[in-house]
Amino acid sequence: MRVMVVTPYFYPHMGGVQKYIYEVSTRLQQQFGHDVTIVCSNWSQEENTVKVDNIDDLTVIRLPYQFKVSSTPINLAWKRMVQRFINLVRPDVINGHMPVPFIADAAARASVGMQVPYVLTYHNDLTGSDPLTWALGQCYYPLLGSRTLCLADMIVATSEYYASRSPHLSKHHQKLRYAAPGVDLKRFGGDRSDFLRRKHHLNSEKILLYVGHLDRESRHKGVCYLIRALKIIRASVDARLILAGRGNYIDHYRELAAREGVLEDIIFTGFVPEDEMPLYFNSADLLILPSCDRAEGFGMVLIEAQACGTPVIGTDIGGIPYAVEDGMTGLIVPPGDIRKLAAAVTTLLGDGDLYRQMARKGPERVRELFTWEKSAAAYDQIFSEAARREKGRRMEPKIE
Repeated sequence: MRVMVVTPYFYPHMGGVQKYIYEVSTRLQQQFGHDVTIVCSNWSQEENTVKVDNIDDLTVIRLPYQFKVSSTPINLAWKRMVQRFINLVRPDVINGHMPVPFIADAAARASVGMQVPYVLTYHNDLTGSDPLTWALGQCYYPLLGSRTLCLADMIVATSEYYASRSPHLSKHHQKLRYAAPGVDLKRFGGDRSDFLRRKHHLNSEKILLYVGHLDRESRHKGVCYLIRALKIIRASVDARLILAGRGNYIDHYRELAAREGVLEDIIFTGFVPEDEMPLYFNSADLLILPSCDRAEGFGMVLIEAQACGTPVIGTDIGGIPYAVEDGMTGLIVPPGDIRKLAAAVTTLLGDGDLYRQMARKGPERVRELFTWEKSAAAYDQIFSEAARREKGRRMEPKIE
């Protein structure tokens, strides 16, 4: 089967959606023999033209953008461009990825016009942590997003938990299918390490780890609450916080940490190479994802840490409560509540039996529910069903 995946960004632009697409697509080729082509925006300002390259046997077609709104690339000619590449690739199914607007919407309209089944992967609701992105989200669904959901033959959500709480998916229950993110168990295992202690010259301090973007556009990750909670944690626990990631909001977080009196207790690592990530998870005492908005559709770092036997703390928002089994593999706290976040950290670090139970249960749950092989198998079934339906529609007798 030939599959065309349409996404706003792809490698080398890093992010959870890109990783999800890469891991599923490579396994669809390797395990199931599908021919996968990625269509995305060309994020390069220096070479903003149509460009075709290859990443690990995936053909990647990069389309130029005309302008950007916040971090959203837009080109009013994308529908026509996608139609052109549909004619060249001849896909049996097209798989668009939301919530970043426009390119998946253009692909939906192109696929319907050319009678190619369209499967939409809906990672999370489009919300906003600042006035511009909030306004974009408010306009997006009436203008484009709701129609795209209607045009889709099937909608893939990362969990039934998230889909049941999304106001935008409630009308599309019959179309919904599920494919959770996964973990590469060959890379993320419980090989405990002192990597972070050696790298940052730490002694017996407890290591609290956050992994993710530190951009202004990623304020929904709740890093500000984690920094404020650290002041409370430090009153009873000798702990250091490692913020692993890069972004344009790091100076803001440094200033906040200085005001809270914890700047010396925080390590900003900047960019972390992908091959070092298992070492980070394996040498941290806790992984914390303090997200505060439904833009957090799942939180892949949570299951990667659990696979390594590192207990986690997340918030009761978005898809996090599905990624973390509260009380068994980690703890769930209310979003934006710094006191309860701090209390969860001190509870876990102070209760050896609970900590060891979570360190044992985390890898077990990941192996059961969250592997990329399971994700790819789900997509294989979904794409096959979509293709069969389209074939059936074409064979239906026409009434004169």
